[in-house]
Amino acid sequence: MSLKKIFKTLSDWRNKILGYFVVFLVGIMVVTVLWQVFTRLVLRFPAVWTEESSTYMLMWCGVVGAAYAYGQKAHIGMEYFAHKLDTNHRRMLEVVIAFLVGFFAFRVMLIGGINFVRNAFVNHQTSPTMGIPTGYLYLCLPISAIFIITYSIEFVFKDISFLMRKEER
Repeated sequence: MSLKKIFKTLSDWRNKILGYFVVFLVGIMVVTVLWQVFTRLVLRFPAVWTEESSTYMLMWCGVVGAAYAYGQKAHIGMEYFAHKLDTNHRRMLEVVIAFLVGFFAFRVMLIGGINFVRNAFVNHQTSPTMGIPTGYLYLCLPISAIFIITYSIEFVFKDISFLMRKEER
């Protein structure tokens, strides 16, 4: 099996894992919110843990979902100016953008997220209602950063290889 096929297989697995994880989180969040509504309106005794847990799931879903959207190139982008460029310049711009996104994910989300998680665990911060360590909540930052960095590396290599093939012709 060639190296290109191995990377394609790993990329497909990464996409499936992220996609299914986000769908799973949304499903659990919907069940949790429905349970909250049921206990509040029907039983007249609301389950207090549901609001906090659904908030945490929403945060995880948003951050991990952003990584997945970036990988699918479904994220918000300023494409007006990019479409005015020819193919080579557009690919060069995409290399720069992927590099900047990867750098941001590394510096802010990975390094900053690891520091955030570590501080939460060291200071024994817990959630007010459920009492779980908030470090688990903040883990979504470095985990998503790893996925965004891998996507950025993949995009840079794809665009550079495209540009190199164009120069060979």
